Amino acid sequence: MQYIIRPAQQEDFDVVPELMLQAMEDIVFSFIQQEDIEEAITFITTLFKQPNNLYSYQNTFVAVDEEDNVVGSITGYNGDDFLKLREPVLELMRTKYNNQMIPEPETEGGEYYLDTVAVSPLAQGKGIGSHLLKAAADFAREQQHKQIGLIVDLENPNAMKLYSRLGFVQGKQLDFVGGEYYHMYIQF
Repeated sequence: MQYIIRPAQQEDFDVVPELMLQAMEDIVFSFIQQEDIEEAITFITTLFKQPNNLYSYQNTFVAVDEEDNVVGSITGYNGDDFLKLREPVLELMRTKYNNQMIPEPETEGGEYYLDTVAVSPLAQGKGIGSHLLKAAADFAREQQHKQIGLIVDLENPNAMKLYSRLGFVQGKQLDFVGGEYYHMYIQF
């Protein structure tokens, strides 16, 4: 089966936030201060539909199958814009969930930062994640970035193996929203 990578559209809100949640469920639960899947999807959907934030459709690419069904997503942005893009997320956390937390930065900038990578459970094992990562790397190069980076949970060795196989190297360890992660990156 052929998969096409295309920029996400606002209309993809009925699928993409659920995919994104796969990649960051515990983090979103911390943001909304409850372990409620429906509320977590509402949180991400609200942000996905809006411009100029970390989880916006503007920063997302999707993999679609031959029937135009979204089967995967990848969200990334210029790491130098992280603080500006994070502000609407923090504002939603404060106003709707009364959460004053300010999470540690996920990127130090100087890279195209991949925030979430997710593939539908029904489509896993078909190379879609690799296809999305390669498309994101191509986009980063086109945008003149010198590096592409992401963080991976220390408790997710399968993801680390995938990223390593695609050329990502392990950087420093960091704490983020109560978890331990490695920063992984590719320099161009």
